[in-house]
Parts: sequence; C-alpha cells; structure tokens
Amino acid sequence: MLKERIEILKNGGVISQEVADFVNHTIDVIVKDYPQVNEDAAAMFTTHLAMAAERIRRGEVVDELDEAVWQDVVECPEYATGCRLIEQLFADQSVEFPESERRFLMLHICNMLSE
Repeated sequence: MLKERIEILKNGGVISQEVADFVNHTIDVIVKDYPQVNEDAAAMFTTHLAMAAERIRRGEVVDELDEAVWQDVVECPEYATGCRLIEQLFADQSVEFPESERRFLMLHICNMLSE
C-alpha cells in the first residue's frame, strides 16, 4: 500500500523517479526495522517525505515548524529513535534536507513511532 501511493505520485508527475526511489527505500527500511508502525501514520510520513524531497529538488523552501510544536516533538519518547531513523535514511542520500524540513519529518516520524 505504501509503495502504491508513491507510484501514484510518480505516475501523476508530482514527484520524480529519483524521489520515488528514495522514498521506496525508506519504506523498505520502515517495514523491515519498524514492522509495528501503523500503516496510516507511515503513509502520512512517507507522503510528506516524498513532497519534501521534491520541494528540495525544485529549490522550494518550507516554512519553519512552530517552536512550541517542535518542543513537543523533542520531548516525545520516540524522539531519540526518530533521530537514529532519520540519520539512517539520509546517510546515503545526495539530497540535503534543511533543518526546517527535518523538523517536519521528525514530527511525522514521532507520530508514526508512537501509534
């Protein structure tokens, strides 16, 4: 189901093949290392990841996450696990995610891991 959503985005011209490959790799990691995650939460995270990667590829900038919301993310019990996951996912990628995008992604990761 998760990869099908990414395929729809790619076939619709919303994301590039490069972004689709990156997100599909991410899905493989999540399914393998975090099989307990809720599929709806994983879908929300991977969709946001795809859109964020495409924005970066196009040179678009995202607004900052509200600081109060970010503090809630940092205090989330899953934050440390989320940090490890995000570093694992970005280790081999040529796309550099700015801090603003990383914060939104961490919000989605913490939500995904906590459900």
